[in-house]
Amino acid sequence: MDLEQYLNEPVTLFGVADNVDAGAVLWCGPRDLVYIAGLSEWPTGDVNSGFEVSGVLIAEGDDADLRNESGEAMHGVGRRYLVRDATWERIDD
Repeated sequence: MDLEQYLNEPVTLFGVADNVDAGAVLWCGPRDLVYIAGLSEWPTGDVNSGFEVSGVLIAEGDDADLRNESGEAMHGVGRRYLVRDATWERIDD
């Protein structure tokens, strides 16, 4: 999924809820990870459940932030996508 084409637009995404070190996320595919702005973590009972999340898709950070001045790789998130002003509904039992 090419999320870039939906930046700063209202979106509705479908995926699986998960918690990572940087916050609550929705997996929208095997490599498509979207953070839920303002949500630090999903409740334990919601992790690995399907959700419909709606809001405005934004991006933060830059993949260039993952390299220092010498070009060496650094730990970090880099560019990430977030859903701002998100609302969500669980779509499975």
